Amino acid sequence: MRRTLLLGLGLVACALMVAGDALACGDKLVIVGRGLHAKRKAVSKASILVYARPGGSLPAALGEGGLQKNLERAGHRLSRVGTEEELRQALAAGAYDLVLADMKAAPKVEAQANEAPTHPTVLPTLYNPSPAELTAAESAFQCVLKSPAREKDYLAVVDEAMAARAKQTKAGKK
Repeated sequence: MRRTLLLGLGLVACALMVAGDALACGDKLVIVGRGLHAKRKAVSKASILVYARPGGSLPAALGEGGLQKNLERAGHRLSRVGTEEELRQALAAGAYDLVLADMKAAPKVEAQANEAPTHPTVLPTLYNPSPAELTAAESAFQCVLKSPAREKDYLAVVDEAMAARAKQTKAGKK
């Protein structure tokens, strides 16, 4: 009888210890889980040439706006050039899907991109644009990248530009 009583008390003590740990683990899991965010992958991974000329707004968008970090995290491959000569060489030698350039340089870059073998799509980038600047850019170009923005906004614009590029390529083959 004494043995049964000790065994019963031992089982009750074990059950209480396990129940306490189970609640604590669940609480810690909820606390840890709050800091986790789903990482979004790009629909189609792009090869992107970034023309970050000195004095332009694109270097600020890449760093302060988080553009470069978000695009690389999504799986896009970025190559960066800083001068017109480097841009010309990269367009002639590389196979790029998109070219990021600040809005002031975008028309000139677009002319150079049209002469490149792969005809990459130019994506003008605005950093902290005014509403008038954004409207002007959107009327001149099909897709415009605005920074700072959230990762999903950057990726949506790049995905839209890649979809438009695919349509143009498909239409060109017909």
